[in-house]
Amino acid sequence: MGIKAHDLSLDHLITTQEKTGMKLKDLQLTLTSADAWGLLRKDLTSALGVSRAKRFLLRYGWNCGVHEARILKKAIDWENDLEWLIAGSKMHHLTGRVLSYPENFQVNMEKGRFNVSGHWIDSYEAKQHLTYSGKHHEPVCYFLIGYASGYTSECMGKKVIFKEINCKGKGDQHCSYIGKTVDEWGEEISEELFFYEDADMGKELDQMHRRIEQQKERFKIGYTLSQNLTKDMLQGKGLPGFAETIGRSLHCPVLIEGKHYETLAEYGDIPEIHKYMSVYNIKDKIEKMKGNSFIEWSLEDKTFKLLTTPILIESKNFGYITIVIDQENDDFYKDLLERAAIISALHMQNERVAIETEQRLKGELLEQLLNNKGFKKNEMFDRFSYLDYNLSTPHYVMYVVIQEETKEIDNYEYLNIRNKISESIYQDFLNDDNQPLILLKLNCIQAIIDKDLIDTNYKSPRHFGEKLIKKLGLANVYIGISDPAKEITDFYKKFQEVKRAVELAIWKKSESKVVLSNELGHLTLFLSARDPEDLEAFANENLHNLIEYDKKRNAELLHTLMQYTQNEFNVHKTAREMCISISGMRYRIQKIEELLEIDLSDSNSRFQVQLSLQILLVLGKVDHLTLV
Repeated sequence: MGIKAHDLSLDHLITTQEKTGMKLKDLQLTLTSADAWGLLRKDLTSALGVSRAKRFLLRYGWNCGVHEARILKKAIDWENDLEWLIAGSKMHHLTGRVLSYPENFQVNMEKGRFNVSGHWIDSYEAKQHLTYSGKHHEPVCYFLIGYASGYTSECMGKKVIFKEINCKGKGDQHCSYIGKTVDEWGEEISEELFFYEDADMGKELDQMHRRIEQQKERFKIGYTLSQNLTKDMLQGKGLPGFAETIGRSLHCPVLIEGKHYETLAEYGDIPEIHKYMSVYNIKDKIEKMKGNSFIEWSLEDKTFKLLTTPILIESKNFGYITIVIDQENDDFYKDLLERAAIISALHMQNERVAIETEQRLKGELLEQLLNNKGFKKNEMFDRFSYLDYNLSTPHYVMYVVIQEETKEIDNYEYLNIRNKISESIYQDFLNDDNQPLILLKLNCIQAIIDKDLIDTNYKSPRHFGEKLIKKLGLANVYIGISDPAKEITDFYKKFQEVKRAVELAIWKKSESKVVLSNELGHLTLFLSARDPEDLEAFANENLHNLIEYDKKRNAELLHTLMQYTQNEFNVHKTAREMCISISGMRYRIQKIEELLEIDLSDSNSRFQVQLSLQILLVLGKVDHLTLV
């Protein structure tokens, strides 16, 4: 009479009289050390990686399950096939692998139905994994899963796959499983089926060896590239040297661009390829690039692919490096490109520090040149020459003032606006010799710009100022530009003139934000010596009675006086232009002389009146009149 699965014991498997070469009653079964098994798992994972080790152990478990199912079928007289199937769980227990405790058992061998779930208690495989490898992010009982799948598949005559749901090896309280036929699993098991596919381990090992050799070669390339880039930086080769080193190491064209898509360096012999490599072609995508990211891209009519990464300094984008890559890309190129971007960023940062240091030195000299009248001419000229700056050519002196708007501007906003203006000026003349010298203060900028730079690139100084305001959208800035300073001793005088001109424009709230000191004519003589308030007081003192008379009687004697002076004190000419009679004109002039207590036939009185009228007109204290 056949036995049941629960009656299966080691007596059915082991004999007390062992002979050389016999294995558990000739069943071709052996006992192994659990610790040795744990070390084997660890070594397999180290050599093959987790995924390949899992595949190896699953297939090993599957073959063990199939083999034991076959020999138990032949060696044991089972009551029925169901007992034979259940004996697989008993074998787990007898061999010390795990205690299987089913919760759900829906099996119909005749109809080929199999749906089982339950728990594995005290899994030796989970224990060994925790001992030698620690917790894992997914279940680790690969052998048990493979064994259960292979044993039941052999018994059922169709493929059954077990899947571990919980596992102590990943920190769960217990291990649990579900087993179903492939049909019953459906798409849910498609990922697990991959691990049961036949694999030639020899080929696997050959592929792994090739990958190791490839990784060694890539490591060598990466190490050499880093060394050479560092050497290039220390030798001062700069971005052109970096581009050549990257290109020679990776055997590909290289393009390094600035943040405004200007070419900084390139490498490669393919004609015109660099214009296709420019990130300007994908500027919409590039503008959205944030952080240490990469963009892999291509052009519609081109067969090559491109890889781009930004050059970042303090999280700000200062440019891009782009290389041509193979059709099949991996993280190798990204890693090397990131190293190149870091070295390029260090180079740019060093250049910035050097430039800023030089600018500070130039700024200190510029402070003395514009604000210190008593400098020594030859000494100042020599000190600028040491910094490779030529003061012998004519220069415009520029004075920019940042005004408060309706809301208060804090220091950060002043600095932001100030830096935008100075950077824009630098960029305008980036590739020119004798670039502008700029002195930055909290709410103003002082600068000198070579006359030839503005004359060559702009229609006029006013055009330069207007373009700058329009480009940056500046509403609260006044820009003053002087006459050319032709001698080194002219700079102090020209700065005082343009500074007074800007102060005057601000004081009278001029609509024009660009102020040219030469537009003030002879008034610059007075602006250099007196404040606008003093000038207005002077004019009001001379014309006060006339202004008050016009206000009280709604008259236009001040307008008459302005026309009279502009027509060289000619009564007839003024009368014709104002469309009044000669007698009426004479009456007005007489009334003006009475109110002002002056004689307009006297040259001194005439000059005093003309000067007062000009001051009020320049200060915007009288309505704008058409001058003839």
